[in-house]
Amino acid sequence: MPPRNHVAERLRELLSDEQVAPGDRLPPERELATQLGVSRSSLREGLRRLSDLGIIESRQGSGTYRAPLDLGDLFEVRQRLEPLAARLAAERRDDHDLRRLDESLAEMRAALPDAQLFGAADVRAHATIVDASASVPLRVLFAAIADLLSHSRTTTSTDAALRVRALEEMTAIVAAIRAHDGTAAELAMHGHLEHVGATLTAAPR
Repeated sequence: MPPRNHVAERLRELLSDEQVAPGDRLPPERELATQLGVSRSSLREGLRRLSDLGIIESRQGSGTYRAPLDLGDLFEVRQRLEPLAARLAAERRDDHDLRRLDESLAEMRAALPDAQLFGAADVRAHATIVDASASVPLRVLFAAIADLLSHSRTTTSTDAALRVRALEEMTAIVAAIRAHDGTAAELAMHGHLEHVGATLTAAPR
């Protein structure tokens, strides 16, 4: 991995761990460089990479900020990426993938009473489906938006009924993957994401 990409990935993980939300100002460069244990020049290269990806933005005379998140844009990307991942997972999954998927569902089920824990478990379940697709490009693309997904869950996981429906829909997706039914897995994921999109559209701005 090129050096600036490596620093950019570590920086992205740091922003996620520190829960820097879209619109928040990033810590000063000196502080970020110290936290990552890199030089200021390496840090700037990493920041430039995140800026190229649209994850952060610089504001003249103000500093560097986590770029505002357009949930509609994020949803459009998911609608193209995740149904394909579900289809490929159904075609390529092995016993190890099925065990991981079952564990993901169990984690979501256990987290149902807690919106924050459920949201995190939901993101991990989606990531497990992408992993089961055995597609490196899909994995890379999903990793790039995974921390953004955690922020969107503040909208989609707060309602208990929506959490129950999400678990039911994910259970159906996993069942299709287990059955090697790529078409059913793709359609089930598409339907699930349509419900997510409807929730985002209905949420107050």
